[in-house]
Amino acid sequence: MHKNDRRAFMKAGLAIGAVGLVESMGIGRAFAAAAARPDIVAVKGADAFASTTKALEALGGMKRFDTQGRRVGLLINAPPHWKLEGSHTRMEVALAVAKMCLDAGAKEIITLPVLGPKFWTGSPLGETHAKVIKSLKQCSGRTVETKIPKGVLLKSGKVRPELLDVDVLVNIPIAKHHVGTMFSGNLKNMMGGLDHETNAFFHNGSGKTGYEDVDFLSQCIADLNTLRRPNLCVADATVVLGTNGPAGPGDLLQPQKIVAGMDPVAVDAYCVTLHSRKPQEVVMLAKAAAAGVGRADFQKLNLQEIAI
Repeated sequence: MHKNDRRAFMKAGLAIGAVGLVESMGIGRAFAAAAARPDIVAVKGADAFASTTKALEALGGMKRFDTQGRRVGLLINAPPHWKLEGSHTRMEVALAVAKMCLDAGAKEIITLPVLGPKFWTGSPLGETHAKVIKSLKQCSGRTVETKIPKGVLLKSGKVRPELLDVDVLVNIPIAKHHVGTMFSGNLKNMMGGLDHETNAFFHNGSGKTGYEDVDFLSQCIADLNTLRRPNLCVADATVVLGTNGPAGPGDLLQPQKIVAGMDPVAVDAYCVTLHSRKPQEVVMLAKAAAAGVGRADFQKLNLQEIAI
């Protein structure tokens, strides 16, 4: 090889090596950034809308959940007959999630179950974000008999098709007390995707009534959660029932937190501690973890707590 050719060859090799190094460093930084993202974010603040927005931004924003051009379902704990404070998800929390989904380019945003007509009213934010609210679609209200292949006790049930059909499912519960399971959050809120008859089986399918059979109720909830795992969980832990849940009236706790993450069991486990209890005390969490729905040892995950 000629001397000048060798020099050109060496320069080209160095240039290619430099480009490769820069690219590998870029990829490395991208992997490092992804690895540094928190698994759970808990934001404490008086403004629920701002806290929800901050929590989702800290998780990586809605783009992390690939909402652009896709159908998004919002499972909101807002039964029309529960009006007491601390018994249902605050409108500001659901609105913040909906706005971020819309801003991220969601093709369609569906709310379920069917919400009461006054859910989006009662706050100035309803007027400020009227365009977001107008863009939302209600679920059909119908249910379809669906098999639950991994169910131990709950082998099938009547499920709202939107719960399974949407591309991205966001679970938006309130983290409150529950007389039967001791706690109601993401796992329990999945019952909002069922009809009344199926939900009744959770409470009396063992032959007992109401909340007498905690093991049976907890296992049914775990079974249900094997059907579909939410892509994102955003728990309202601002002002919540500390006693006599799910409907109240009861004593109120005011953690003033929004807790978000991808693992419904882990997010619930963290929220249980806001009630001055240990996750190990809640049978439902153990059964859901055993079913592979998630993990209750949230302390081993990357937890980020923020105050605003």
